[in-house]
Amino acid sequence: MHPLTSGDPAHIGPHRLLARLGAGGMGEVYLARSPQGRLAALKVVKEDLARDQEFRSRFAREVRTAQMVEGPFTPDVVDADPHADLPWMATEYVPGPTLKEAVRENGPFPEASLRVLTIGLARALQAIHAAGLMHRDLKPDNVLLSPRGPQVIDFGIARAVEGTVLTKTGQAFGTPSYTSPEQVMGQETSPASDVFSLSGVVVYAATGRPPFGSGKAAEVLPRVVSQDPNLDGVPESLRPFLARCLAKDPTERPTSDEIVRGLSAEPLPSAEHGWLPAQVNQSINAHQHEAHQVIQASPSGPLQNTTAPLNQPPGGSGKGKRRTGLIAAGAGAAVLVLAAGIGLAAVAPWENGEGGEGTAAPGSDSDEPNEAAGEADPETLGDQDDMAEPGDTAAGIEGAVYDLQFTPDGSGLYVHTATASTFWDWENGEMLERLSPYPGSIALSASGNIVTTYTDTAAVLNADREPLAIFEHAEENPQDILFHDTPSISPDGSLVALTIASQDETSRLYLWDWEEDTIVHTAELPEMPSSTRFSHDGSHLAVSYRDQYPRTVVHETQTWDEVVGMPEEGPDEEFDFQVYRYAFSPTEPLIAVSVLDNGIVLYDLEENEVVQEIQSPTSIYDLAFSPDGNTLYSGGSPTSTQSESGGRAWDLTTGEELTSGTTLLNNGIAVHPGGELLLTADDQDLLFLDTETFDIVHEIS
Repeated sequence: MHPLTSGDPAHIGPHRLLARLGAGGMGEVYLARSPQGRLAALKVVKEDLARDQEFRSRFAREVRTAQMVEGPFTPDVVDADPHADLPWMATEYVPGPTLKEAVRENGPFPEASLRVLTIGLARALQAIHAAGLMHRDLKPDNVLLSPRGPQVIDFGIARAVEGTVLTKTGQAFGTPSYTSPEQVMGQETSPASDVFSLSGVVVYAATGRPPFGSGKAAEVLPRVVSQDPNLDGVPESLRPFLARCLAKDPTERPTSDEIVRGLSAEPLPSAEHGWLPAQVNQSINAHQHEAHQVIQASPSGPLQNTTAPLNQPPGGSGKGKRRTGLIAAGAGAAVLVLAAGIGLAAVAPWENGEGGEGTAAPGSDSDEPNEAAGEADPETLGDQDDMAEPGDTAAGIEGAVYDLQFTPDGSGLYVHTATASTFWDWENGEMLERLSPYPGSIALSASGNIVTTYTDTAAVLNADREPLAIFEHAEENPQDILFHDTPSISPDGSLVALTIASQDETSRLYLWDWEEDTIVHTAELPEMPSSTRFSHDGSHLAVSYRDQYPRTVVHETQTWDEVVGMPEEGPDEEFDFQVYRYAFSPTEPLIAVSVLDNGIVLYDLEENEVVQEIQSPTSIYDLAFSPDGNTLYSGGSPTSTQSESGGRAWDLTTGEELTSGTTLLNNGIAVHPGGELLLTADDQDLLFLDTETFDIVHEIS
């Protein structure tokens, strides 16, 4: 990202330019902000190309067709004017590195990351091909990395595949190291050509080099046509699959559908901050921080949230396209989940590179928009000037859903998404309020008190969303703080746990008695946790980690003594437990955790022993207890057999399965305090299920 120059315009169309993101073959790319506050990567066509009528026609067609692409792994087209003197197109801004930058700076990806990358790229191709397009230049530079999954960008060379090929004789598309043999030989191409390129991109991510080497086009292209790919260094489990994708004969390559089906059957990371290597997550944080600084310095003033990624629907019209992403996140963190059908989905407060194209900040009715995970002004905290009016049913769910929490009496519902935290009358489908400034994460206590986190602080609000206390006890220097995150609040609403991430890559947890305004305990953490949660009586706090290997540690809140840690050893040692998901019993000193091989273990925190084990037929993506503590609900992953997918209910007195359903409960589960409803998210839809039948009985879109 670079500052604007004296020759750059202040605005293009209605968008204010903030910085230069880079330049491509078609022209300059800027970081821009719409009047509604949405951040966008705005691409402006070069003047010489703008004079080419044939190009202008292609560009206008590109805009129309790009708007047809719907999926979680291709950034939305936010706005465009193909008929301007200098045509332009704005897409979601995705703060983060390209795949090429990430591999060059941090080395090859681990196998689990490669599986997610491959499925995400295949899902992107599914969306592109479904719109009647082909990418034709899929390469590491055109893949941005986001916690919600890989984001495939740059359809500037995509062409509609209906009818004949729209290219001139001798007109070359593609990048030599990732170009298919049929492209090299000037033959008519098909979606199988993109599959060839996909495999090359994954090989690069696995090894740090293209499958046919580097060099001048005259050297590389003959290898593409006649030589076998170099797959040394590719994990054995992926090598045969990728070799098929690199077949010289396009008819021998699997389709993008087959790729998704084939790899979704294998285990995938099921952890917040889970699919990307830790160094890449740090790079994303740096990109987000840089964007935040640019926004703070912009003439139009700061947004109120930039550290959490922005993942919202296209600006300007309607609900936007459906966003089942690679990641379904809880408060302030993202979680890898398998999406509806077969594939992956995203929801997180962290969601991407040089010349990057990406996500946008939430819209509002004012000129001062919300942004994700931003700074809070104690004087204005709780002011709701930019909220929807009470009874606003047209507002809809804004952005991918991170977290869902019912109020203690069950009448209200908090919905925390990538672009807004809103309060709903869920029975009537009415959004009543929008929290302002937008918090990076949110947690609700049984007393009704709320804790919200921002870049520079955290706050406790009462049930009416009015501020009660501001956190001012950070030991870190303010300029070193990246963000406050992963909050939880004890059931009685008196004790708050929150963590702070610093630029020196350290993480610290604070236990804050906000009523006395004192710090009960401070702890240095081995890494930034993906979540924290209090037990039903506030006597224990669970801290879950994901970066190094999945594990959950439970502490006594009074002494900070570790009650249970699973596993104790590192991932290369022998151990019985590898904790992915967890939930505290609402009535007893029990914690339920999901472990390896689709197991669920109930652990007695007082006796420090396993008291019950349950075997699920599918991976566990979330856990929740019924209000009486007698039933445990588990969210499952999609399988090849629809009847085996979805959620389940388990009788804890017998360990038997009570109910199962086909609705995928993998974007979080919230249980209504009355016990009769389960709530989950599907893209930007809220689904309410009957707890006895798992039938969908109510929806909010």
